[in-house]
Amino acid sequence: MNRGILLFLAVVAGFTAIGYALAEVWDKNASLEVLGPKDHQVGDFSFTDQQNKLFKSADHDGKIWIVNSFFSSCPIVCPKVMRNIQNAHNLLRNDTDVEIISFTVDPKRDTPERLMEYAQKYNANHDSWHLLTGDKKELYRQARKSFLLAASDGTGNDEDFIHSENIVIVDPDRQIRAQINGIADGADREIMDAVRKLRKEFKL
Repeated sequence: MNRGILLFLAVVAGFTAIGYALAEVWDKNASLEVLGPKDHQVGDFSFTDQQNKLFKSADHDGKIWIVNSFFSSCPIVCPKVMRNIQNAHNLLRNDTDVEIISFTVDPKRDTPERLMEYAQKYNANHDSWHLLTGDKKELYRQARKSFLLAASDGTGNDEDFIHSENIVIVDPDRQIRAQINGIADGADREIMDAVRKLRKEFKL
C-alpha cells in the first residue's frame, strides 16, 4: 500500500475519531426530550410510605423524581434495578432537589413495615427515597397512566400484575423526560446524567 493511500486512511480515521468525540460531547450536553403523549403530565397521588406516613405528591412538587415499580419478594429483576437506583441514591441522598419514588406492585404483601425492612437493605435515606404502598387499583393506575411504566392495560384486580424494569425520570413540571432500563449496566450513570441535565435546565 503506497504512502498516499496510507495518509488518506489516516486522515479519514482522524476525522472519524473527531466525529465520535463531538457526538459524545453533544449527547452529554443535549437536553432531554419530553416523553409520552402530547402535554402528558403526572397526576396527583397519595400513598403510604415505609415510615407509615402519608406521601402526597403535591408536597413534593418542584423536584426531580426518579421513579420505578417493584415488589419486595422479587428475586432477580427488582434487586438489579434497586442496586442501580441505590448507586445513584448514594450520591443524591442528601440532595433536596431530587427524590426517589418506588411503587410496590404487590401491596397485599408489601406493608409499610415490610417496606421499611426493604428500604434498610438499600441504605435508603427515608427523607429522599420513598417506598410507597396503598390501594392496588390506584397504584396500578398511576404506574400505567401517569408514569407510563407499563404498556399493557389492566384493571388492577387480583390477577393483574405489572413487572417492569424501567426507571423514569420526571422533571419539576411533572413531565417524563427519560426512560431507563434499570437492569442494564450503567443505568445508575444514566440516572445521574438525566438528573444533571434537568438540574441545568431548571437551574436547580
